[in-house]
Amino acid sequence: MINECIIVSTEVDDKFILAKNRDRPYKPKLEIVHTIIDGVEVVFLHDMITDWSEGMNEFGIGIVNSALMVGHDESEKKIIKKSGKLSQDGKKIRNAISKTTLKDAIRASLRYDDKKNSSIKGHTFVSSPKYMVSIEATSLHEPIVKLQNIEHPIVRTNHGILLSHAGYTSGESYLSSRIRKMSAEKTVSHITDWTQIGDALQRRFYKKHSQLNMKRDTPKLFTSSQTILNLTDRIFMLNYFDDKVELFNGIVKKLPADYQPKIQIIINKM
Repeated sequence: MINECIIVSTEVDDKFILAKNRDRPYKPKLEIVHTIIDGVEVVFLHDMITDWSEGMNEFGIGIVNSALMVGHDESEKKIIKKSGKLSQDGKKIRNAISKTTLKDAIRASLRYDDKKNSSIKGHTFVSSPKYMVSIEATSLHEPIVKLQNIEHPIVRTNHGILLSHAGYTSGESYLSSRIRKMSAEKTVSHITDWTQIGDALQRRFYKKHSQLNMKRDTPKLFTSSQTILNLTDRIFMLNYFDDKVELFNGIVKKLPADYQPKIQIIINKM
């Protein structure tokens, strides 16, 4: 049981978008948190079971992530139950999206609490409305940072691109990762409205329960939600699949009473 997500970075009609299909082997308990961290307005998806988070801030800086060191990231709910320890990456991402500049957000993604090899693990997109940087890292590999050309969709799944020996490297899982990457690149490149990206990442090219589909629906793994971040217009969109989520707790607002939010939130129950 693995976390085979898809993350996408693309520009649609002059709007810069980050998106993600979030696949899980368990039904998560989700909420959207709208709050202030270190004086910066942020909105992030929060998995109440694992403490996972990803989202954006008022300056249009956003982060999405996909697992890469698959053997370590298998069935995070079981790992947490057995060890009693939550993953630190959710905390690291919340810290990174509290930064006011892309440069500072990248630095925070690479190093947390000044600890060695404390970067966010996996494939990570850290982006502003104009520039996107990909970070590729595992517990066994130092992070590699690359400034991406945003003229075409950038997609990452669960095999290494710059770290060729990370993630899936062979077998059916590697094939699935490669095909899901190509499918996402193909479908996203044809959309003309940023709100269509969620539908594009649900498009099915194979039989309903095939592990090759972008939107997963197998006995062991399924897509529970989609996060779409419009960094240009400061819009956080969540599509969640009601039958694949144990609980959706709605929006948890932790803003001052007289505060005028800069980030809009859209929720679609699927």
